[in-house]
Amino acid sequence: MKVISTRRDLIALRKKLKAKRIGFVPTMGALHAGHISLVKRAVKDCEFVFASIFVNPTQFGPSEDFSKYPRPREQDLKLLKEAGCDAVFAPLSVKEVYPRLDETSLKARPSLSGILCGRFRPGHFDGVVTVVRKLLAWVDPSHAYFGEKDYQQVQVIQAMVEDLGLPVKIVPCKTIREKNGLAMSSRNTYLSSEKKNAAARLYEVLSLASSPERAQEDLKRDGFDVQYLEVWNSTLTEKLTGPKGRWLVAAYFEGVRLIDNLKRSA
Repeated sequence: MKVISTRRDLIALRKKLKAKRIGFVPTMGALHAGHISLVKRAVKDCEFVFASIFVNPTQFGPSEDFSKYPRPREQDLKLLKEAGCDAVFAPLSVKEVYPRLDETSLKARPSLSGILCGRFRPGHFDGVVTVVRKLLAWVDPSHAYFGEKDYQQVQVIQAMVEDLGLPVKIVPCKTIREKNGLAMSSRNTYLSSEKKNAAARLYEVLSLASSPERAQEDLKRDGFDVQYLEVWNSTLTEKLTGPKGRWLVAAYFEGVRLIDNLKRSA
């Protein structure tokens, strides 16, 4: 597995490739089984697979956890190699991706970026589409893989690809969960084993609640500070009353912001 730290070397490698099906898995590191499932799917689908490890500063707000976000670089590289990844772009500085951090920005589609997480994290999805657009330009993949745990993010990125007419297929992949149902997330490392088990209540309530209002009441009673819990259609263009539809939630538990979503047919 090749480990690349500069965009110049990344672009040079890409130009040498003859493969037609090139997969790409962008990550912020602190990898878990959910990330690795994306890599394995890409390996299955494609002739050559890139991943990236970059904690993107432009998608963090001023009071969010950019500085303390986990960065276990060597462990991440080991996991990617074991999963069959062919090359990893792992820049050693922010300047490698953003030569002028304050002058580089795209705007996410407002109808998608202004709802759900976007109401509480202004500018977050602008940062997401900016970094993903840069990485797609350098890697030039035929397929890019994203986990559905970040369901709104997948819709925002798909909209960016459609709006710009980019020649890449966005491949959403199912959420990978702990045995107790908790959606795997790099931020789960902030929770003790005991708290992780308690946090699994989030998935249980999404699965069983009769209405969004009842679900919020149940979560608040169990110690969650709910930012939103809503039901939408699959493209996030119409808010629904439930129970059928895509249930989405963001809530703080023991000071850790957790998100999850679930498609329900009843």
